[in-house]
Amino acid sequence: MPSYYRNPFIEGSESLPSEDDVGKTIRDKCISAISNLCRYMNDQIDSINWRDLSIYTGVSGILFVGLKLQRDHELTENADVCRFIQTVNEFIDKAYKRRSKSRLSERISVFTSDYTAPCLVMALSKASNASKAFMGFSRCAKYAEYEIPDEALYGRVGYLAGILTLLDNGHQIDEDDVRKIVEKVLHEGRSLSEKVASRPGMYSELMKGIGKPPICPPLMFMWHDKFYLGAAHGFAGILHILLRTHEKLPNALPKYALETLILPTVTWLARLQLSSGNWPSSLGSSIGQDRLVQWCHGAPGIVPLLLCAYKLTGEEDYLKRAERGGEVIWERGLLTKGCGLCHGSAGSGYALLSLYQHTGNTKYLQMAGAVALWCTDYFKHAERTPDRPLSLFEGLAGAIAFLADMRHPEKGEFPLLH
Repeated sequence: MPSYYRNPFIEGSESLPSEDDVGKTIRDKCISAISNLCRYMNDQIDSINWRDLSIYTGVSGILFVGLKLQRDHELTENADVCRFIQTVNEFIDKAYKRRSKSRLSERISVFTSDYTAPCLVMALSKASNASKAFMGFSRCAKYAEYEIPDEALYGRVGYLAGILTLLDNGHQIDEDDVRKIVEKVLHEGRSLSEKVASRPGMYSELMKGIGKPPICPPLMFMWHDKFYLGAAHGFAGILHILLRTHEKLPNALPKYALETLILPTVTWLARLQLSSGNWPSSLGSSIGQDRLVQWCHGAPGIVPLLLCAYKLTGEEDYLKRAERGGEVIWERGLLTKGCGLCHGSAGSGYALLSLYQHTGNTKYLQMAGAVALWCTDYFKHAERTPDRPLSLFEGLAGAIAFLADMRHPEKGEFPLLH
């Protein structure tokens, strides 16, 4: 069974929206859909699981979206949105008081931590405990030295994503903390790369199925014994956050790191692109497989990385491959798992929106607008209900975030990993 719907805007059963449509008609439909989804959220809010305070599937992700809506003054005039924001403001303090340090030695990422996530949301709010929460979040940097993964959802760069979000929102960041985390990630990546390269046949086995594979990259990363390539658990998410760290805090990276470690690894990943424009989900047995076009394990999570690298270097090959990725996202990015961020259509929409922002080509704005139009009919376009139906990365809150950003497409940003 396909993981995606046939794109009606390609098939001709739906008309691709014009640039003017995105600026007016779709913008209005986004407001209407956000209102309806917030009304549904208000009706279902008592069903949320307070044992999960994470941003990925839990309470903090819903609150994160509420804070996003609160900054859009036109949306706050809508009664359903206003009611949702009021609930969010009440729940921010409740989530913060329930924060737990019990698993900080295993996970510090804001995506999955029950401590750093509610601290981040409180710090981003204007509530009375915001400063205290920021200090609590900052003190968690020491856990990056523990034996935890590097990837986004559970590991070091997931915490680093939170730091960059705070920096974007005007907080003063301890650059030494950032430097230590970056150095730890680079050390782990180099060590694993050297290990793979030194073991006879290991790298060639991982790349089996590729006619002439690129040489082993200077950084390699694993999660649960697999070399994932995508944004959630793999190379793309780690490298993207490292590039964003360089962009925001260039002195936090060792002088040699960008040119000799990070960019060569981005280039290696870019060259694993399949003929379709997509990427395999991991090395090894999946290296030649073209299955998943979703943010977590495919082009929607890798294209933004390549665009970030292109912005930094001006290297045309990054842009060329990002645009090829955009083609497969457009063809196969309306996903049967629904309209969420991680493995849903909103994640595809954000990748197309990023292409528009980096190229200025309005065809990508039209494509992103078409995905937004698709997501406005949220409950129709899914084969099943997500496990966490209200959540940011699996469910309703992610669609709300994307629709809100499509109202201001020049500034729209994928939550935490833009």
